Formats: sequence, structure tokens, C-alpha cells
Amino acid sequence: MTQLLAFLLLIGPLIFIHELGHLLAAKLVGVKVLSFSLGFGPALLKLRLGETEYRLAPIPLGGYVSLLGPTPADDVPPHEESRALRSKPLWARYLVLFAGPLFNLLLPILLYGAFFLGHTEVDPPIIGTILDQSAAQEFGLEPGDRVLAVNDDDLHAWRDLQDHVRRAPGQELHFEIERDGERIDRYISPRRTVVKTALGESIPRGQLGVFPWSYAPQIGLSELDCPAYESGLRTGDIITSINGEPIETIEQLVRELASNEDASVRLTYLRARSTADELATYLWYESRHTRLLPRKDASAITGIVPANTFIRTVAPDSPAAAVGLLPGDRVLAIDGLEITRWETLALALDRKGEEPVSLRVQTPGEPPRAVTIKQETRTYRDVYRQDREYLWFGAEPYQSRQLPEPEPIRGRFTYAARSAVLETLSMLEMMWTSLRQMVMLERGVDELSSVVGIFNVAGTAAQRGPGEFLLLMALISINLGFVNLLPIPILDGGHLMFFTIEAVRRRPLGQRARELASAIGLVIILLLLLIALRNDVIRFWLDP
Repeated sequence: MTQLLAFLLLIGPLIFIHELGHLLAAKLVGVKVLSFSLGFGPALLKLRLGETEYRLAPIPLGGYVSLLGPTPADDVPPHEESRALRSKPLWARYLVLFAGPLFNLLLPILLYGAFFLGHTEVDPPIIGTILDQSAAQEFGLEPGDRVLAVNDDDLHAWRDLQDHVRRAPGQELHFEIERDGERIDRYISPRRTVVKTALGESIPRGQLGVFPWSYAPQIGLSELDCPAYESGLRTGDIITSINGEPIETIEQLVRELASNEDASVRLTYLRARSTADELATYLWYESRHTRLLPRKDASAITGIVPANTFIRTVAPDSPAAAVGLLPGDRVLAIDGLEITRWETLALALDRKGEEPVSLRVQTPGEPPRAVTIKQETRTYRDVYRQDREYLWFGAEPYQSRQLPEPEPIRGRFTYAARSAVLETLSMLEMMWTSLRQMVMLERGVDELSSVVGIFNVAGTAAQRGPGEFLLLMALISINLGFVNLLPIPILDGGHLMFFTIEAVRRRPLGQRARELASAIGLVIILLLLLIALRNDVIRFWLDP
């Protein structure tokens, strides 16, 4: 019952909005509206207001607006001919047929707007981590820099910075930076890289090589014969203070150790301990103290390096385990490129996909070794029973990190409206790409879904909360508007196609041609519905 109610609350407003668009447009241009129905079948409720009969029918899979004289073959009383749809100019007929899909495309802007209006804080455009040999490092950006503007466009959120950089591969951008209270100008050209979208398309993107999070002062030990190891420190320990001065980031730790390399320093650090019971494994940290005396005659003065390139865990039966990677190993390079951040490795692995890559790794106390690894593509099923693919490496690093404190949104209504429009356009672009890939036989039809799929995901979205339900409603509304604009007879887009042909020929299509086109359109729609229904039966009832 709950799932049925969720389905009705999801699909009912979308049908109403679609048909309301046709209704209002028809009345606006003076077309007589005979009936307005939500649902198909015999009317359960009827109400006549003026010349229009409003109905509620029992089959909630659609609706319709019955107009006077939509085609030349319809019988219309002579005194009402001026109010028939066929008697209206082309622009008016376009408006009436286009209004339904248009309302479905406008509704998501309101739904997304309501969703984003609930946001009160955003992640600020503050740089936390910079990759080696990146555009950001080359042009002098530093951790802690706040990006105030790009090309004179003020930034208020990390997402704004991402959008500017992604859209400008290889193009010079003017950055206004705030560093230690001072304003600095930088002219930076994001590196051009090629990434795959969620639909598998390769597209160019700009890459700056920065991330919003900063790493805690978590250490790794490059050697076992080093002062840090002798003083009791181990890989994974988090330094909290040096000589009583608090340490917050790994960059601050490196600077402080470099400035004290001639003297003994007093360290306070945290070490993780785990306790397991029948319910879970609990991780807690105990505070410890030690004194570190650097050695100038050693290959490593302290032996301390950032822990981010050290492997914390290796999954059994993973590609990482298969080539002999072990917890505690340090990844030094990938395909000859030396790394000091795990993100460099992750980006390289993502670009390589399932191609073999060469890693240079080292177990502390042993010489470096080379291994060749090939990632696996694995599949999981999400809460909506959609299959998702991901690349599996099987090793996880030490990555104790934190994001900067979120900041209040300035201009929440502007932020919500802009985000809603961008999200709607993004969804439309994805749908257009999917359609193009299907037409070009680059994508199969096994992802099509019918009303059975909507029924199932409606209940799941409702259980996950009102926010998730609104997002699903917005997505289906965009889908409904997009599909109805396809130039397939019996859909709104098919009628718009007929009007366009009429505008070119300067006379409407003949009745026989319309009937033939409508029959072909009906066959196409029924075939797609059968394929979608088959997909949903397999996905929701036959698959385990």
C-alpha cells in the first residue's frame, strides 16, 4: 500500500502538470477544451466547469485533454469552427502541443530549486591539497589559498571553481587569490585531460590538480633504520604537536620538522587502536609522547614522510593482492611518474582503466620493487536495482583528511535558481546523449524502464526521504517532457512534426498520410514499451 501511494504521489502530479500545460495554452489561444482527464478509463468523478468537463479516471498511467477539431477530418459544427484547433494559426497550434512537455521541463526547475533552497552552507573555494607536477603547482598555488574570482567572476563555492576549470582545458584563466590576507593574481592554464562521463563518452576537461580537503599530519616511515622508528613512531601515527605547538596539516608538519632539523623535538601523537566485538570493530586513539632527534648523517634526517602514499589495507583476491602489495607498502611511482599523493595514483589508474600499469613500491626496510597491475571492472546493484560499474584496485591508503568548514550561502535564492537550471540542463544533456547513443547503436536498450520500474523506484525513493523523492520526481518529469518532444507520431513531438511539415509544404498532410504515420508511431511506442517492460520484469522479479 505504501509503495502504491508513493507511485500515485509521484506520477499523479507529473500527469497533471503535463495536461495542465495543454489546457492553459488551449484556453489562452481560444481553442475549445471539451474534456480534461487525469487517468484513463471510465470516469470515477466528473465536474463540468463552463464548457469543459473535468474527469478523474481509475487507470493512473496518463491523461488527456480533448480539444475541438484537432485534425481536418473531425466533424465540427460550423458556428464553432473558429474555436477548433485546426483553424488556429500554426504558432497557436505549436503552443498548445508544446505546452505540455514545456510544463514538464519547467517543473524540475521548481523541484530542484526547492531542494537547493534547503541548502544553507557550501564548501568554500579554499585549496587544501595540490598534486605534484600539476598546473596548480606549476603556477604557484599553495594549500590554504582562497580563490576569490576566476576571470572576474566571483566564486562562493568549491563547485564554482570546478565548473570554471573543467570548461577551460588548455585556456588561460585569471585567478584572484587571497593568501595570508593579501590578494594575489595568477594566470593559470588548466591541463587538458580526457575523462569519461557516466554514459561512457570521452570528453575534454580542464584539470588544475587541486582538492578541497587537507590531510592530517599522519606520518609514514620511509625506513626502519631511522630516528622516527627508533623513537617509537610508526606508520599511521598522527602528530598533534611539536614542542607544544599544535600541528593541523601534513604541510605544516613538514615545515616544522624542516625548521627543527638541527635540534631534538618533543612530539605528541595519536595512535589508533581497534577493539572488536560481535557487533562491530571500534577504532579509538590513544595519545602518546616521544622525543625525536634528527640525524644529519642519515639518508633520511627523520625518516618521516606523509602517510598518504602508504597502503593501509589490501582486499583479499583483489588485483593489488594478486601482485603482492602488502599493508604498509609505500607506492613510489606509477608508469615512471613519482607520486607524493594518492590522488595522483587514483587519477592515473582512472585514466588507464583496465590497461596494465607499472608501479614502483617499497616495503620499509627492503629495496624498491616493480610490479605490473591490471584493474578489474566490477558491477554492483544500487538501491534502485540499477547495475553500476566501477574499477577495482583493491588497496586503500592512509587518508585521514578534513574539509574546510562550510560557509553560509550568500544569496540563497540566486544560488537555488542557478543550481536548479544547471541541473535540469545537465539531465537533458544526458538524455540527449543516451538517445543519440541508442540511435547510433552505441548503447543497448536494456536500460529502458517502464511504469513497472517507476512503481518500484517510487517506493524506494519515498523510504529514503522527501529530498530523494523530489529528485526522482524531477528526473522523471524531465524524462516525460523529453520523450514527448521526440518526433514520433501519437506523441506531442509527432504533432509538432506534422505542423512543421505543414509550414514547409504550406498545406497539411493528407488524412491517409497522418493515419499511416500514426500507426507506425504506435508500433514504435508499443515495441519500446514491451522492451522496457521485459527489462523491468527481469530486473525486479527474476534477478536475485
